[in-house]
Amino acid sequence: MSLILRVSAVSFCILLIGCVTPNELAMKIGGPPETVGKTILDLRKLQTRRFDTLNEKRMLHAGIQTLQDLGFTLSESSSEAGVLVGSKKRDAEESGQIAGQVVLTLFMAALGAAHNPVWDKEQDIFVNLVSTPIANSDQTEIRISFERRLTNNHGQLWRSELILEPKIHQEFFNILSQSTFLEAHKI
Repeated sequence: MSLILRVSAVSFCILLIGCVTPNELAMKIGGPPETVGKTILDLRKLQTRRFDTLNEKRMLHAGIQTLQDLGFTLSESSSEAGVLVGSKKRDAEESGQIAGQVVLTLFMAALGAAHNPVWDKEQDIFVNLVSTPIANSDQTEIRISFERRLTNNHGQLWRSELILEPKIHQEFFNILSQSTFLEAHKI
């Protein structure tokens, strides 16, 4: 196989794989979403619900129970500030992603080039809950955000992203609503 063809194939594969430096990753953590079609207002609508109570401590207690029910371990809480922070570890391996890397490795080997396969291995999912009493009303606003940080099979943190799936947010708020109902009625 000609040298030009090998160099072209390797260059093409490198472009497919893409690289994210740790500094680029650090700059993205906590930044605005990069999802097309999601504005800041869409994000706020997804993450926020209002509850008919001024009892912020009760809401935070229900928030703690809900997060624990969903498998989160709380690392910080402040009832005075109305803040809860937690996280959980989960497996992130997907067979399709691994199979794609194996195929790419075999392809690169056929071209006589080395390839070090990389795939998602583990993820840390972080959650932040903030409660805010709404002025001139009998409501408390709850805003929840989920973020995941992925570690690859080489132990490197290589991707961080907000979780913007409506189903996940809706599930949280459904469980929180049930928990606040049970808490309010001492059930």
